[in-house]
Amino acid sequence: MEEDSGKLINSVWSRELDLPPSCIEFCPAHPSYFLVGTYNLQKDEVDAHAPEQDASDDDNKDDAKSQAAKPKKAQSRNGSILVFQLQDDNNIVPIQTEPQPSALLDLHFNPIEGFRDICATVSSTATLAIFKLSPGPEDDKPLKHLNTMDISSLSGGDISASDGSEILFLSVCWHPSRADMLAVTTNTGHVYLVHLPAWDKGWKLLPEPATTHTLEAWTVNLSPYLGPTDSPEEVAFRIFSGSDDSKLRFGTVIWSPSDDHLTETISAIEARGHDAGVTAILPLFVLEDGSELLVTGSYDENIRLFSLAPYGRPKNLVEMGLGGGVWRLKLINLDKTPSPTYNWRARILASCMHAGSRVVDVLQTVDGEHHVRVLGRFEEHKSMNYGSDFHPQRKDSLTVVSTSFYDRLLCLWQLDIA
Repeated sequence: MEEDSGKLINSVWSRELDLPPSCIEFCPAHPSYFLVGTYNLQKDEVDAHAPEQDASDDDNKDDAKSQAAKPKKAQSRNGSILVFQLQDDNNIVPIQTEPQPSALLDLHFNPIEGFRDICATVSSTATLAIFKLSPGPEDDKPLKHLNTMDISSLSGGDISASDGSEILFLSVCWHPSRADMLAVTTNTGHVYLVHLPAWDKGWKLLPEPATTHTLEAWTVNLSPYLGPTDSPEEVAFRIFSGSDDSKLRFGTVIWSPSDDHLTETISAIEARGHDAGVTAILPLFVLEDGSELLVTGSYDENIRLFSLAPYGRPKNLVEMGLGGGVWRLKLINLDKTPSPTYNWRARILASCMHAGSRVVDVLQTVDGEHHVRVLGRFEEHKSMNYGSDFHPQRKDSLTVVSTSFYDRLLCLWQLDIA
């Protein structure tokens, strides 16, 4: 399917940031506040691991890969975490800037009730940091740093970069039902699980990778597994990961929190069908037959819907080009109540690199067919749109803040959707 244009949207507010923005997320516990992570590379260096190449430029992409293959000195990167508040009049107010010694590649708030003010960030020096956002009327610095550990400390010294190489954490994802578990991915193609029994100490990265790719592991997501376990203390879940090797991998594991033992119950399966790196993964829900519906984004500019059976190869149900590499996907809402036109519908915010942002519906019609429909597109960004998020509690319209990398732009826009 080719791209459907959708409504062209204009910004209602914009400003230029000091450093290039790489990631953004609203805080579910304090929904008028959002964080922006930035990524700054020294001007005289080439960074093959930064999210700076677009698949539409084959020459640049090949050059990035050749640079990655060459021995090189450690890159010099730094960044920051910016705290903003979106006010009722749609003015965005800067609240706090926290400089970081490394560049940030991803950040996410904990999805579990009671912990939704806790944010995890990952960086270009393979560090995991935890922050707490606690706005108050007299507090001009509501973002509090709780702890930071690098991959060597997290793994008890079992994992460290070899001479002439470096390890970066590229993405992070919280477990959907366990507040003390998250996953990280690396430029070396690994996906690791991390246990956080306390926010400020005792963290442990399980040294055996949960899954491994041959190239950079760009993204990871987790979903609960509904099958039985031998003990009520054990946690079963599925791990989905995407890589520059153009593969989506998924498998099922059982984790024992008491001893951090991880058991693979269903070996990882590779889903082909992407024509470039897999950069975004969004699980939707499990069907009655046990198959799970999953949406992916790729450098090849397509958004895809897969059906993943517990065993066997996945099935690509529908795909559509969105005009740019689909770097991130964020679920706006999921409606599983049948209507006169669809059996279910997922509304999704997509960050599409050089093409800007898209609001799309992925749905199954009453006839059983699957479709992707573009509702709106925001194209004022003049460089790579790597991050977008929406205000989680505004009901009158979809209110989105999106970012772009080289022009360091932060934009606010709205879309009226039924």
